[in-house]
Amino acid sequence: MSDDKKADEAAAVDMVDGLIDYASKHGIKSRDLAKTLIEATKNGLEGVDALFKDGGLERRSVEDLATGYLIDRYHLEGDELKTRHDEMVKAALETLRKRPEAFDKWVK
Repeated sequence: MSDDKKADEAAAVDMVDGLIDYASKHGIKSRDLAKTLIEATKNGLEGVDALFKDGGLERRSVEDLATGYLIDRYHLEGDELKTRHDEMVKAALETLRKRPEAFDKWVK
């Protein structure tokens, strides 16, 4: 994601903010929501399905943010969109792992 690094990073932060917000509003009881999400997503974004018990609703919402951003910003489609989408989801989760306290402060 080097085309527009700042915009890509902002989109990744938005994706994580969405996860944190959803967790805080949907009964995830934790003093460290970011760490709870890090643990749930250690094998990928699909881990939030079991955490939220929402049938994948929030996971799809986060994935839709990535897809919409990539289409709007870079006009991607097909295999290139899929590849960049997967990279963006991984980048968002890496952003969460690198700065969990920043996201927990956002909730408090």
